[in-house]
Amino acid sequence: MEENASSKNNKILLIALTVLLFLLIGYTFFLSRDHKEALQFLQDEKEQIIGNLTAMEEKYDIAIAKNTSLTDSLSHEKARIVALRDSVLNLKTANASVLRRYRSQIANLQAVNSRLLDEVDSLKMVSNVLIDEKDSLSNQLQVQTNYNDTLKAVNEVLAKKVEIGSALNIKDAQVTALKLRSNGKYTETNKAQKTDAIKVEFRLLENEIAEPGDKEAFIVVQRPNGSVINAKGTVMLKDGSEVKYTEETTINYENAELDVVLFIEDKGEKYEKGTYPIKVFVEGRLVGVTKLELSDSFLGL
Repeated sequence: MEENASSKNNKILLIALTVLLFLLIGYTFFLSRDHKEALQFLQDEKEQIIGNLTAMEEKYDIAIAKNTSLTDSLSHEKARIVALRDSVLNLKTANASVLRRYRSQIANLQAVNSRLLDEVDSLKMVSNVLIDEKDSLSNQLQVQTNYNDTLKAVNEVLAKKVEIGSALNIKDAQVTALKLRSNGKYTETNKAQKTDAIKVEFRLLENEIAEPGDKEAFIVVQRPNGSVINAKGTVMLKDGSEVKYTEETTINYENAELDVVLFIEDKGEKYEKGTYPIKVFVEGRLVGVTKLELSDSFLGL
């Protein structure tokens, strides 16, 4: 009877231990699953932190490429982000406390990041405005320069026209060979051996836009061989060249027609047969050309 009771108790104990074992196994499995889920959550958090830091680094690279006055500050903050990301990457065991600390540091970095990037955008906007203003001013300057160049060219053309229009001209240029008679008077001749002087006369024309006042006139008389008779000196012409002249005079010009007469007396050099070219210059410009024809005397008469 006692043996039956003992066997019954043993069976009950065995059943109780078996149930307890299954309960322990089930609890252990439950704890293991929760642990794995916790580890996966912490790993996901770690990767998310790394992703956020990498995204922030890329934003800093873009901002640094804009080459603003904040480049040094941006580079410094980027270095902090890279250091924090490397620290997270090298983290072997992640736990909630460590990840919370990293999250806090990221929040601080994001605040600085937002402020600096806003400043970069503001500087870029100001820079764009300044560039637009510079381009506008450059365009206005170019327009003004083109206008000034055009105006200068027009003024030069007008000045040239005024210069041409105000230049003095002559008409009726005539030259006469003269013989000095014993009574001191001159008579006309066409004989070379009898010529003692040459008279050059011309009429200075009216010009209302010319500047009134003293005007310099020069006469050039050349021999048939091209040499200048009685050369007194040289005169500089408007074209920059110089010529020898025979006679000069100063004319008081008052914008009206004016007859001018010059006498060129013999200075001991005898005239010879041939053609004598004669040129008239006024204010450095050639205004008239004529000639004198002298022939030989017949039997010295």
